[in-house]
Amino acid sequence: MKWILILFSIITLKTCNNTSLEQNTTMLNNNFSITTLNGTNVSAFNLTISFNDSTKQVSGFSGCNRFFGSYTIKNNTIKLGPLASTRKMCMPKLNNVESKLLDALTKANHFTIKNDTLILLEEENKLLTAVKKDFYESVSFEYTQHSKGRFQLIKVNKKTITIQNKRAGTITKTDCNEIQWQKIISAFKLVNTDSISSLKAPSNKRLFDGAAIAKLTVTFDGETYETPSFDHGNPHPNIANLVKEILSLTQNVE
Repeated sequence: MKWILILFSIITLKTCNNTSLEQNTTMLNNNFSITTLNGTNVSAFNLTISFNDSTKQVSGFSGCNRFFGSYTIKNNTIKLGPLASTRKMCMPKLNNVESKLLDALTKANHFTIKNDTLILLEEENKLLTAVKKDFYESVSFEYTQHSKGRFQLIKVNKKTITIQNKRAGTITKTDCNEIQWQKIISAFKLVNTDSISSLKAPSNKRLFDGAAIAKLTVTFDGETYETPSFDHGNPHPNIANLVKEILSLTQNVE
């Protein structure tokens, strides 16, 4: 009987540890806003880190550039890297924060998650804390169309819809409700952001005044993506549904 109890205890302990690890791994498969770095509040820099459990890829915004790479988890340990990043130049203050963040990420070997807060550690030393975020909360969109006698500017973010129908005309602003926003985000999730700047226009009527000149700009996770010009009414298929949803917002705004 005693041996049965001991064996049951060992099996239970192992099951609990595995369950805890699975829960941590599942919760890690999220997007986080970094709040502290080496004990210093860095919320103002809008640093982010995201984990994709299916591809074991980590990415984020480090203050000046975006970083990306792989990660592995074993028991309660984590290894990030090798990491790479874009190469945009920024102010020394931003470069300094970025350097410290990337250094912390390469040193991290343990993590804990509690109440949607992620903590990365080097042994017992806390390197950074981050809170789970709505990854699409800060994305914004800007659509313009213009010709000799026509102009329209539409700006959309989670809170507001702004429309201007004349170059020097009145700017109309209204709230963006949750239904409208979710339709926009659903369409945006289907867009390959890395290809936005190289999308080839399907037609060229704008070149001889056969259509208004249109352009879409997306600001997302610290980066700005802008399409080449295209014919209003005929965007590239990669952004067609997104443009359609953005334009539909004007129907509810005077």
